[in-house]
Amino acid sequence: MTSFRLGIAGLGTVAQGVLDIVRENGSVIASRTGVELTIQRVASRTARPDVDLCGATFSTELRDLIDDPQVDVVLELIGGETVARQFIGDALAAGKPVVTANKAVIAAYGNELLTQFPGVGLRFEAAVAGAIPIIQAIRSGLVANRFEHVVGIINGTCNYILTAMQEQGAAFEDALARAQELGYAEADPTFDVDGIDAAHKLAILLGLAFDVPFNFDDIAIEGIRGVTPEDIQYAEELGYRIKHLGIARQTTAGLEARVHPTLVPVQQLIASVNGVLNAVLVKTDAAGDTLFSGPGAGGAATASAVLSDVLATAEAGETPTWRSGEAELKVLPVAETYSAHYLRIPALDEPGVFAQVANALSRYGISIEAAIQKGLQDHASTPPVVAIVILTQVTREADIAAAVAELEDLPQVAGEIARIRVESLA
Repeated sequence: MTSFRLGIAGLGTVAQGVLDIVRENGSVIASRTGVELTIQRVASRTARPDVDLCGATFSTELRDLIDDPQVDVVLELIGGETVARQFIGDALAAGKPVVTANKAVIAAYGNELLTQFPGVGLRFEAAVAGAIPIIQAIRSGLVANRFEHVVGIINGTCNYILTAMQEQGAAFEDALARAQELGYAEADPTFDVDGIDAAHKLAILLGLAFDVPFNFDDIAIEGIRGVTPEDIQYAEELGYRIKHLGIARQTTAGLEARVHPTLVPVQQLIASVNGVLNAVLVKTDAAGDTLFSGPGAGGAATASAVLSDVLATAEAGETPTWRSGEAELKVLPVAETYSAHYLRIPALDEPGVFAQVANALSRYGISIEAAIQKGLQDHASTPPVVAIVILTQVTREADIAAAVAELEDLPQVAGEIARIRVESLA
């Protein structure tokens, strides 16, 4: 039996989840792995007398975790960027392997940390999709494959809100308020609903799957604030559901990396992943399509992923050096990416309007896949306003953006056009 001693930075929900699992499942872990986990030291700004530290020494100084020779691995679970990044760097410089759940630090500073301290050990399974072992799958289980795309529901808050809008017909604001009541969304939900959290995670998945440096700035980001119950209803009528996806895809022109609301065919399994669950669909040349789904957040779920990294560190001793190798793969500007699009056009209920819309799209080489005209949107307007709903065929982003701008200038178009990308994931 090997003893492996943990030093935990932070006492939030994830840290408490680690303590709970070690306390309750320690004997099971030891019998399966031959590794006996003990909590050597905990450091946090504030003491929590109500939390059982499993016999660990407590201090308010993070540096104590690094300086303690009895600590075999450091767990960074404090969150944020500046302090966490410095702490991780200091621990690695001192030769202490680090396990973190911090996607923001890895997305922004992962290249530096992984290359500056090779072989010491920096693992971050819990940084993406909670309990889902997606990083292990990419780096180990699917390592013999070339990746075609990695597509995921990687923010549980957005998925909960869109599910509530789908199932209850709730407006975005009402679904968000309910998510906040249940603790699924923060008081300031910007990080989640505007796509920033998902973009941090996608930057990590992109780097690992396609051997490029982590770069948050490469990700095109859109949130879900603009999605309406009408969009969800019309998408359903057309055979789609709206999900907030992170998409990393290799094309002949380069890499696509984008986070945005997306129409997904209802027959796709990922379209049925609801509530706060996460899911990641991976397509490779040899293994084909594989779908990973499970809890994407929460203390216990994230702690499970943290401890998987702890045990991998205990068993391997060192983390294999991550390399960003294929420098010729560049992330394309979003204007050069391709997808089909959903358009909801508020138009005056007059003869010939649809023909004008079709002609404007055709001038940019955009073909219509399907179209429906809905009832009155504004009963008080004169003339009345109806919704023209169109699905286009696959087209270049720059072309659809230009076409929509031209359509919005037509006198027959009565307001801003809603545009959401469509992905078949085939």
